[in-house]
Amino acid sequence: MLRRIFPEPQESLLTLSPPLPSGGVPLLRRIPGVAEAMDKLPPFLRDTSLNVHFRTFYFDRLNDTVGSANEAWAFGGWLAYKSGWLADTFAIGAVGYTSQPLYAPNDTPGTNLLHPPQDSLLVLGQAYGQVRYKDYVLITGGRQLIDEGYINPNDNRMIPNTYEAVSAQGQLGPIGYEVDYIWTMKQRQESDFHNMATEDGVKGENRGLVLTRLSAEPLKGLSLYTANYLVPDVFNTVYGNAEYTQPLTKDLSLKMGIQYTDQRSVGAAFLGDFSTWNFSTRGLVIWQGLTAGAAFSVTGDNAALSTPYGSYPGYLSFQEKDFDRAGEKAWGVGGKYDFGAGTLLGSFRIPGLIAGVRYAEGTDAINSSTNAGLPRVREGDFDVTWNIPWVKGLQLRFRNAYVAESGERVLKAFRIIMNYEVPLL
Repeated sequence: MLRRIFPEPQESLLTLSPPLPSGGVPLLRRIPGVAEAMDKLPPFLRDTSLNVHFRTFYFDRLNDTVGSANEAWAFGGWLAYKSGWLADTFAIGAVGYTSQPLYAPNDTPGTNLLHPPQDSLLVLGQAYGQVRYKDYVLITGGRQLIDEGYINPNDNRMIPNTYEAVSAQGQLGPIGYEVDYIWTMKQRQESDFHNMATEDGVKGENRGLVLTRLSAEPLKGLSLYTANYLVPDVFNTVYGNAEYTQPLTKDLSLKMGIQYTDQRSVGAAFLGDFSTWNFSTRGLVIWQGLTAGAAFSVTGDNAALSTPYGSYPGYLSFQEKDFDRAGEKAWGVGGKYDFGAGTLLGSFRIPGLIAGVRYAEGTDAINSSTNAGLPRVREGDFDVTWNIPWVKGLQLRFRNAYVAESGERVLKAFRIIMNYEVPLL
């Protein structure tokens, strides 16, 4: 059981971006004699993978404040090395990341594509060793990706979040588990690692985070997930998710889900005494390549959810807004269509193309410090992703969002992303 090196995005109302397809046969193994020579080596060397991932990203956001904008165009990506297994027990890996400015005006910072304000990034984001015993346990130590609910890569800019941690995960019968101790993290726009209390805004204190997770699929189509995230003297988060998929016919199925989060200060409460919660539910209909659905969410009055260690894993996490303010009641609808695999449009197909639209609205939010009401927020997203079938590993994506807050100027955001992954070895 190996953690995915490049995990898929967190799932919201509709997961609009499909995973990047494999780049095919590694380039170096196409050289005559290389593949044959590699096959004769021990597994630690024979099964080595070396991938280069190119990414270019244009980000343009016109904020709802007159004269305020965030804009940049960056190029970079990462080089990822992963060894094979020594005695089927030990492996190592490393990933170096970079983001370089192609167009980055000094007066439009804030895109998080680059190191603030508009500087280049170069960082060894992952460097880890692994020990495993069958499927029972996989222990990973060092710099790594973690994708567990509220702790995740938040990989929607140039470089993902990564963490310095020791993690143990595995499968014991029908139960999957994970136990991590995370002492520092690197935010997606940073090159330095900071302790987990500092990342949440605590000054002058050093705390790590303990993550525990259990998951299971007790029935066909039913998946259960629960996790706890404790930062001593800061706060604790409990998160649970249940999803059930019911096929009705060959081409028609229903998917339903519920989520619950409880979050509260603990110990010395360095960030103040608070407690809050969030409940979300959604339903999806999947039919002949079309997925359509709706979601509802409500957050407790005492505080907004705190999500300093990754993106919010809720159903109403949109391109610009998360709809998790104190007291907020939100609903959303959306739909996406797979033009490559869908049959709804008959023989009209565009292989690899997926397009989707989403809309959400949040009301009744308050400022938890003053109890003053906050504006209604509405967001509409349009998202197109195309995994080019004729060039393995090439993905193009366009994202567009419009956000309105009760009479204020409309926020407009555009993102154009290209990913191209090439396996070298």
